Amino acid sequence: MYTSYWGFNEKPFENAPDPKFMYYSNQHIEALSRLLYAVSERKSASILTGEYGSGKTVISRIVANRLIGQEGKYNVALIVNPAISAIEILREILYQLGGETDKDIQKIEVLRILNEKLYMNMNENRHAVVIIDEAQAINSPLVFEEIRLLLNFQTDNRFLLTLLLLGQPELKQKVASIPQLEQRFSVKYHLGNLSLEEVTNYIDHRCAIAGKKEKIFTGSAYNAIYEASGGIPRKINNICDISLMLGSSKKLNQIDADIIRAVAEDLKEYKETEIGLQDTEKYTEEQV
Repeated sequence: MYTSYWGFNEKPFENAPDPKFMYYSNQHIEALSRLLYAVSERKSASILTGEYGSGKTVISRIVANRLIGQEGKYNVALIVNPAISAIEILREILYQLGGETDKDIQKIEVLRILNEKLYMNMNENRHAVVIIDEAQAINSPLVFEEIRLLLNFQTDNRFLLTLLLLGQPELKQKVASIPQLEQRFSVKYHLGNLSLEEVTNYIDHRCAIAGKKEKIFTGSAYNAIYEASGGIPRKINNICDISLMLGSSKKLNQIDADIIRAVAEDLKEYKETEIGLQDTEKYTEEQV
């Protein structure tokens, strides 16, 4: 553990989606604002896309926590593993919204109970919100069709639930291939990568949250991290975490660009080796 060596209270660059460490860049503020707007205005659906590791999952947790924190106002379901069948995702949504269900309950019964639950929410002035993270993992057209049909739960003047889909860029193509679903998304946003200035602020922010306000990384180190990570938060975390570990083992006072480049090269070589093994396995399977 390098935390005590550098003066941290906890590790600053874990990849867990901890809202406490959220760095609010302008685009993350925009993404969060759009999702919350869709919910507060009871829109039908909203979609947020971004590269892997760009911060979508932590945004989903922040949205869920804020809504749950408004006691009695929202009924929230958060689906984090949507790579399941259509009936399973309906059962999970119903379960998380507080409806009674079991593994043997059939689709028509799930929809009936869900309809009753949504109307109960409306009568109690409570709005249902279904958040599906990693939605690009949905491969079955049947699941997307059930999601679309969920948006038909409405009265003459309001939707009974708001759907928030979050996923990697390929989610946009999947949704676009289903025009009747894509048309239901009135709020859309795509998270881009962080700029050099944002990367610098991101690193300093996470260090400060972990208890260290003095700068550990040199100016050239920030540049090297930006170049190696492409401004993707998850890659930044990996590089910084290993760099701090190596820096403590070498008894350094600061992390400079040389350490960053060495770590980045090691991570790159590991990734290339991993890809090579996957290609070899694929070739072997094809030959068999």
